Amino acid sequence: EYYIYDPERWDLAGWLRGEGGLEMIEEMEGWVSPRLQIRFECPPTGLELYYPDGRRFLTSVELHQQAEAAQQRVREVEEELAAEKVRSQRLAEQLKRLGIDPD
Repeated sequence: EYYIYDPERWDLAGWLRGEGGLEMIEEMEGWVSPRLQIRFECPPTGLELYYPDGRRFLTSVELHQQAEAAQQRVREVEEELAAEKVRSQRLAEQLKRLGIDPD
């Protein structure tokens, strides 16, 4: 299989290996790759690819946004953990002043 996509012209072409070499795929809209089982769609917004289970492949922009959101969540959780550690240390110190072993 061989596929070419020109994002500036929104042009998608594909070929399959046949008896005499590569044979052009006549209609790429809705095409399902025999080898990869992914589906090609060409809406007015540009090329979209779908996994065999029907989920759409994310664009690089969507993947970047997801990564940024995940990093932000990690930062938030780290801040929460740091605050809890300070709180835990203060409570342990209070217990020690009262003569109670916090461990």
